[in-house]
Amino acid sequence: MTSSFIDSSSGSTQLTCNSISDLPQIAQQIISLANKLNKRIWILEGDLGAGKTTFIKAVCQILGVKEVVSSPTFALINEYEGNYDNQNTKLIYHCDFYRINDPNEVWELGIEEYFEKAEENGNYCFIEWASKIEPFLPEEYLQIDIEINQVTNSRIFSCIEK
Repeated sequence: MTSSFIDSSSGSTQLTCNSISDLPQIAQQIISLANKLNKRIWILEGDLGAGKTTFIKAVCQILGVKEVVSSPTFALINEYEGNYDNQNTKLIYHCDFYRINDPNEVWELGIEEYFEKAEENGNYCFIEWASKIEPFLPEEYLQIDIEINQVTNSRIFSCIEK
């Protein structure tokens, strides 16, 4: 069972995921929040094993992705097709910058084009390990911090509008 609270003074939302079976509900709540805030670029931060990719898999399933969603750790960016706006198929960009040593590497990948496509075309762009490319991040996004509660092994999702 999930629990949540919204801190209106800071604009943050916190959701607790007690088991993997709660993940689709958490994903739907965060999609709804992002739609309300008009945020298509999501920054996901958390320790190794916190569940960033697992969470993105749940989000992609809700967004109508039929393909297998996997970590782009070696490819750096995966693209998926989703059907989530009852109109045309949209693209979902899933980035994982864990292996990036120099932020300029993402410039060569054309990261700004992915951000533009997300903002202009209604596509989503999910970025794991965004702190490694901080100089190239857009001004506005939804930050999702995933923290592991060591006692209960639950996950705490903190969503902050930037």
